[in-house]
Amino acid sequence: MGALKQEKQAWGLREEAHQASLKLAQEGKEGAEAYARKVEQAYADLLAHLTSHQIQNIGLQEVARASEVQQRKLEELYVVGRQKLAETEGALAAKVEAFDLFQAEANKLQVGKEFLDKQLASQDSRINELEREVQELTGEMVGVFDEGFQEALVQASCEIPGINVSNCDPTHHVVNGKVVPLELGD
Repeated sequence: MGALKQEKQAWGLREEAHQASLKLAQEGKEGAEAYARKVEQAYADLLAHLTSHQIQNIGLQEVARASEVQQRKLEELYVVGRQKLAETEGALAAKVEAFDLFQAEANKLQVGKEFLDKQLASQDSRINELEREVQELTGEMVGVFDEGFQEALVQASCEIPGINVSNCDPTHHVVNGKVVPLELGD
């Protein structure tokens, strides 16, 4: 009986060991299931996080493509702007050159004007001088004419004795021994 008891005890110990193993296995299973749930949750969280990052990545790729398109447009605008700038610089250089030529021509004209002003002043001075001379000569001619007229009256009195020359002036002349007014055609 002792062997039976030992076997029963061994069986009881095995049963306890088996129950302890089952309990440990159950706890391990529960721990493993809890860990699996945590892993699944972490995997789901990672997947959600990854999806979020993939969506952000897609958005960033679209932004990058839009930026590349915008960069190309900016580069094209830059090239066009540089061309227009070069054209404008060329046009301005031509205008500056034309202005310089115009300025040189204006300077020449100014020098010519100053020369002509001096000549005009000289001519005005000469004209004033000539006008004074004309006035002097006219005065002298009037005096000479008056003297000549008086001489002519004396000579007419000598040649035609008894002629009345008292009313005689330069607008009269002697016709057939008589003093008559001068007519325009005479």
